[in-house]
Parts: sequence; C-alpha cells; structure tokens
Amino acid sequence: MTSSKASRQFKFSSEVAKSTVYLAAIASVMLMILFTRDDSVARDTEQIVEYLSQYTQIPNAVTSVILGTRLFDTIGEVTVFTIAGLGVKILLHAEDSEEKFVGINDQVIRVLLDFAALLSCFLAIDLAVKGHLTPGGGFASGVAGATSITILMITGRIQKVEAFYFGSNAPALEKVAVIVFMLVALATFSSFLLPQSVFATVSPTIYIPLLNIVAALKVTIGSWSILRLFIVKRGVL
Repeated sequence: MTSSKASRQFKFSSEVAKSTVYLAAIASVMLMILFTRDDSVARDTEQIVEYLSQYTQIPNAVTSVILGTRLFDTIGEVTVFTIAGLGVKILLHAEDSEEKFVGINDQVIRVLLDFAALLSCFLAIDLAVKGHLTPGGGFASGVAGATSITILMITGRIQKVEAFYFGSNAPALEKVAVIVFMLVALATFSSFLLPQSVFATVSPTIYIPLLNIVAALKVTIGSWSILRLFIVKRGVL
C-alpha cells in the first residue's frame, strides 16, 4: 500500500516537473522573441507582404500565402483532413446506430440557436466568397458552415439533416471538391514548370478565389460527415 502511494506521488511529481520544464522553455522562447526583436526584420516582413500582394494581386496576404506561394503545404493539409475523415468512418463503421436522439427542446433556446445557425451560415458564405479580399478563407468558412449544421442537429433536427445529407449526395460532393482542389492546384504548379502552357496565363485573382470556395465546400462537408458519424453512432448531442 505504501509503495503504491509512493509510486503515485513519484509519477505526479515527474509530471509536474515535465510540465514545469515545458512551460519554462515556452516562456524562454517568448522572452527571446520579445527582447531580441530587430526592426529590420519588421521592415523585411512588410516588404515581403507587399511583394506577395503585388505578385498574387490578392489584398489578403494570408490567403496569397496559403493558396499561392505555399499552396503545396495547403494540399498536404487538405489530404490530412481527408484521411482523418476516412479514419473516423473506419473507426465507427462497425458500431450500431443509435435509435433515439434527444436534442434541445426549450423553445426560447431553439429560436436563439436557429438565429446562431443562420448567422453562422451567412458568415460561412461571406468568408468563402470574400476570403481573398478580407480575413477569412476556405478553411474558416468550412468551420463556420459545419458549425451551422451542427447547431441544427443539436436542436433535435437530426432526422431532417440526415435526409438532406443523403438527399443532396453530400459525400459525393466532398469527393468532387477534393478532386477539383487538387486539379486546380496541380494546374497552377504546371504553370511554373511549363511557362508556355495555357495555365500560365491564368491570373491568381481567378484560381485563388476558386480554391477558397472549393476548400470551404470540402471542409464544410468533411466536418459535417465527421460530426454526424459521432452523433449517429454514439448519440453525442
């Protein structure tokens, strides 16, 4: 009994020690960044941002990086997200579906949540369409869209949402979105490899907004698919 208690105390102490070391390391890095900041770095950053805006002709410098100069990384992110969705499907495939779902029944709360869902839906559209002009983009839009759908599910409309999911053939739309995203991204790469190709004449002001909208569609449906599986299979509401 004494040895077991001593073992737990030692384990707790070691965890505290490791956490302290991690926090100290993070604090040290933050202090170094704070006190060793060079003004020339700030000037270089401003020049880089200005160059990106001129090169891609996209006002939002973040979007010009994510879907322009570092598009290859974004392809990896889309691939990882797709694999994560497949992992959830494989994990929950063998589980039985829940037969009864209990949502929020309070009318006042449901009205407020309906308003929140509508607001989130409009926000998703705005972030996708104007993500190259203002802060936002396809990934943020996808999160907002999935949030809107999730709110509808927790207010007891799971059956209607499920009917719309399969009626609109959402899984197929997600696959199409991934394929379109990859094809457009590869086409932009070919414009660098083959400067004389037809894709080289396509302006970033055309393909970057398109990639934003396609990414928003993929992230929305992908997040929706993952969340609905947990709700349908495990009744998490």
